[in-house]
Amino acid sequence: MAAALVCAALGLVSCGADPDTSVQSADSADTPACKLLRPVSVEFGLGQPSVSEMSGDGCTAHSHEFGTLTVTMRDRPLEAAATGQGKRSTMKFGDHDAVMLMGSLNGVCKIFLDTGEKNSLELRLGRTTAMTPQVCTSLKKATAKVADDLPAAAPASASG
Repeated sequence: MAAALVCAALGLVSCGADPDTSVQSADSADTPACKLLRPVSVEFGLGQPSVSEMSGDGCTAHSHEFGTLTVTMRDRPLEAAATGQGKRSTMKFGDHDAVMLMGSLNGVCKIFLDTGEKNSLELRLGRTTAMTPQVCTSLKKATAKVADDLPAAAPASASG
């Protein structure tokens, strides 16, 4: 459900089965999470995004320098999705509320981003070559890029 709502809000045409192209649902070019990750992947020099092995609702890209970045669609509002251990911080990316969890595991950081309509995105960055605060700084930059590509979250907005 979250994937469809974010997909529709982004105006993406290939979220569902398209009989003209016969694209498999596992094709990274066809998943909403990979469509959100692709511009980030290009900007930060990550490899080609692919469907996450942990969740079909997720997409992962990797480079040795940046680490492994995963974007996962969540069918839950921000507060319900933003669970886990670590130092919790609230923040905003544009008009999107977010919660960052700076994990106790070295080199792992998560940011949960509100996408409206009671849905959210989870962005997770893992990098074994950096301390957690450095990883979270990198993840904030990637999250800002993803948030820029999302439709406005403000429900009162009359313009599109």
